Amino acid sequence: MIVQAIPYMGPISGGLKEGMSVVVKGVAPLNMTRFAINLRCAESDSSDIALHFNPRFDGKDKVVFNAFKGGSWGSEEFYQMPLTKGEAFEFVIKATSEDFYTFHHRIPLDRVCAIEIKGDVSVQTIHFMGVRPRIY
Repeated sequence: MIVQAIPYMGPISGGLKEGMSVVVKGVAPLNMTRFAINLRCAESDSSDIALHFNPRFDGKDKVVFNAFKGGSWGSEEFYQMPLTKGEAFEFVIKATSEDFYTFHHRIPLDRVCAIEIKGDVSVQTIHFMGVRPRIY
């Protein structure tokens, strides 16, 4: 799907399933400070977030992973910054039964049904790959 504007929130048709990948392509603007990709449990600003992927350019450039459950944030996990300001990027978030890459599930994968992107970022496309429809 082509993203028209940020902030963006939309459904993941059929929900997120084991083996699926979420592919986000965009550009990190030169004036970027931070943005977030949230895999949510509903299309609501107050819903639980199974994965909060949050690149931050704040002097200690890093990516923060976290989850939001029952109205509270969990403990942050920090990773090396994979982005360069002003350059294009492609993120692939692969969902397995146990974790998203190295971020272990704090909320069951089958609850994820929406994606949200907000902050200082330009996103061209979001694709969901890896799950084939069932044939009955």
